[in-house]
Amino acid sequence: MAFPFLRRSGTLPRLCGLLVILATGALFALVGCFALPVLWSAQGGLIFSWSWRPPTDFGILPMLAGSLILSFSALLLAWPLSLGLACALQDPAPACWQKWLTGLIRFMTAIPTVVYGFAAVFLLTPLVREAAGGSGLCWLSAACVLALLISPTMVLVMDVALREQMRRLLLPALSLGMGRNTVLACLALPAVRRWLLTAGLLGFGRAIGDTLIPLMLSGNAPNVPHNLFAGLRTLTAHMGLVTATDVGGPAYNSLFVAGGLLLCISTGVSLVLRRLEKKQDVLLPPVPAFWRRLAPAGLHLLARGAGILCSACVLALLGFLLWRGLPVLDAALLVGDAPFWPALLGRFPIWDGIWPACLGTLCLLGITMALALVPGIGCGIYLAEYAPPRMQRLLNSLMDILSGVPSIVMGIFGFTLILFLHRLGFAGASSGLLLAGGCLALLVLPALVVTTRTALESLPASLRLCGAALGLRHGQTVRHLLLPQASRGILSGVMLALGRSAEDTAVILLTGVVANAGLPAGLGLRFEALPFFIYYTAAQYQTPEELQRGFGAALTLLALSGGLLLLAWWLHERFRQERQPDMTPLTFSGGPQ
Repeated sequence: MAFPFLRRSGTLPRLCGLLVILATGALFALVGCFALPVLWSAQGGLIFSWSWRPPTDFGILPMLAGSLILSFSALLLAWPLSLGLACALQDPAPACWQKWLTGLIRFMTAIPTVVYGFAAVFLLTPLVREAAGGSGLCWLSAACVLALLISPTMVLVMDVALREQMRRLLLPALSLGMGRNTVLACLALPAVRRWLLTAGLLGFGRAIGDTLIPLMLSGNAPNVPHNLFAGLRTLTAHMGLVTATDVGGPAYNSLFVAGGLLLCISTGVSLVLRRLEKKQDVLLPPVPAFWRRLAPAGLHLLARGAGILCSACVLALLGFLLWRGLPVLDAALLVGDAPFWPALLGRFPIWDGIWPACLGTLCLLGITMALALVPGIGCGIYLAEYAPPRMQRLLNSLMDILSGVPSIVMGIFGFTLILFLHRLGFAGASSGLLLAGGCLALLVLPALVVTTRTALESLPASLRLCGAALGLRHGQTVRHLLLPQASRGILSGVMLALGRSAEDTAVILLTGVVANAGLPAGLGLRFEALPFFIYYTAAQYQTPEELQRGFGAALTLLALSGGLLLLAWWLHERFRQERQPDMTPLTFSGGPQ
């Protein structure tokens, strides 16, 4: 047998683990097969230049510089904001303020990227335009919204690390006469310095891989910006624009090189993060006297300011969406002027409603989960119960890499897969619901694997001993004892994956979504989806009525994805409290879009 580990029990989980390895390998192989020939050709030198002026110059270095500039500037804004929020979460008084911030952070993780971008186009950019002139679509607008987008991921990492240190250090420090703020500033923060760096790297990885915010807010000027109010173009936005306008030629080939660069950057960030997580700080660094004197009061002010600023931004965004979107939340939003029930059942065409996009999104969710559930849960079971140490290290590394892959790169994977099948002679292969669902399944796979593995590993060892005492084989113990007890934790991963699939736009942008496909007609045909409808409305609306439908669609998507993600959080917290009350909460970074 080619794979000796399949001879033992638990064949299905092992096959799922093997499938995950093969899918990850296919991702790297296909992107590399299309990117490397372009680099080795005569065009390779033209692509790595500083000029993008088709049809003569096709250099992508301005886009690479734009990605780095925008990501670092967003990180500079988001890191102190996240640190302040994480510090605010460590203060139990007042309890209502801490509960509000906890709920706020969780709600921010549930806001789809396209909703951030859509609201900012009509709320933030007019303010920037009034202040500095121009269109308002610039480096500053994109950096501000991107900072708000990546902050929850960083806060969750910082909060888990700080909470553990405060639990360990607070009581001894208080007995020595130290205040809570002093403990936080002089003991807890130096002890978690590596996790603060980890949070920064996670935020940078999320920022550089995001597609929708740069595409909607940065102005998409293919040059290096000279000030905060100038436009720029990132690699992710460049990929989306090229697929929409070019087929063949140097501009088209730059798409694959940009995808390969993003994949290399995200993989590098994931490997660095994994290395940081393995290291542990044994000794605390010396704390300067000025830090001991000024940091406690400074952190208190930072915590209050970050909480107020973040609350104001989110409430402004939500209030704006409710103000513009609530008046159009009726039957006409779904079907327009068509008869309601015949239109819902597909017996009457819908020309000005969002029901085709809603149904396309629901079909996409169903296909995604049908393709992802068995491999994701099976691989999680394999990691927790069957995998030898070497295979655990390999699969955990692959999960870290997959969780950091930008969603636009998953779209490129689907795009190159169709091209590869055409070269093999499968002329009928085309983008559509099935392809988009497959790429989304690979995108949400890490959430399913990690939650399943964590839910099983958190169960008490007595359950496994109980199975052995009853004479059950290992596989029977897993099926009849462990999985039922871990079901709530696994279900939280399923809800998390559903929410992630519902709000993603970058993947479907390259795998078959269009603006006017009507109701879904087949797995291999083009389709509509709510995230793309919102993006398309922001860019192409012609009348106030179309714009109002965009606001209604944004509220609908926010309710769908937000409800799923918040339900995942609730299920996870219930499982954590039932199984291990002292266990630190999980953090989910999600993939950039």
